[in-house]
Amino acid sequence: MTDSAPKTRRWFMELAYDGTDYAGWQVQPNAVTVQQVLEDKLGIIYANQIIRTESSGRTDAGVHALNQTVTFTAPERPIVEDWKLYKALNRMLPSTIRIREVREVEEKFHARFSTAGKAYTYVVNRGIPNPFTDRWTWNMSEFTELCEVRKAVTYLVGEHDFSSFTVDRSAIDDAVRKIFRIEIQEFGDLVCLTFVGEGFLYKMVRSIMGTLAFVGTGRIKAEEVGDILESKNRISCYDTAPASGLFLVKVFYDEKSLTDFKLEKPPFWT
Repeated sequence: MTDSAPKTRRWFMELAYDGTDYAGWQVQPNAVTVQQVLEDKLGIIYANQIIRTESSGRTDAGVHALNQTVTFTAPERPIVEDWKLYKALNRMLPSTIRIREVREVEEKFHARFSTAGKAYTYVVNRGIPNPFTDRWTWNMSEFTELCEVRKAVTYLVGEHDFSSFTVDRSAIDDAVRKIFRIEIQEFGDLVCLTFVGEGFLYKMVRSIMGTLAFVGTGRIKAEEVGDILESKNRISCYDTAPASGLFLVKVFYDEKSLTDFKLEKPPFWT
């Protein structure tokens, strides 16, 4: 007699969330996280079975996502089709988390390890603060030196050791990452800086933005960003930017979508 493992199905999902009221993506004790809320609802759908999800990567407390990606393995029974999973989750989840797509994938597909890259967008509001944009931007009316910011980001594009721009260097063996491009776009009072790269270190984009804020407000010159990068020393970096303005906007699983991607509008515009 041979043992037969229970049959399973492999699922892929895209979801968006407002991270303001969450302690980040990853499950952690004594805090409400996006992953925890999602897994709780999946458990209910699958008859109180434990469902564990894998994401493309963690987002920190207060950081948002327009296109976080998730994979998970679920039992074949109860039978739940893709459209039922989509509708049930969007009915059960709080309004701050929304499922955008659900589909079945091959068993080997993994939300994190199958990626070709990611795009993060940071949004600065140069206009009058209001309770709506405050939730998703960094208010900085004096962020006007965009020519200097465009010079500054040229030092960051390419493959570099980003030790200066990560909060916990001791937690990783290698701080080398590759940024393919950094695009700066203006949408009225909003300035969107989009970072497209293979992968990013812990709080790397927010650390870079904290320094670019000094460039954009005329307090330092573009060349200093290159000096900070070359120092490989966190002490040389300026303060980390607030989480409120950062969005994970896209996760790529092929080179063409990565190459073709361009932000069409601020992440919270419909």
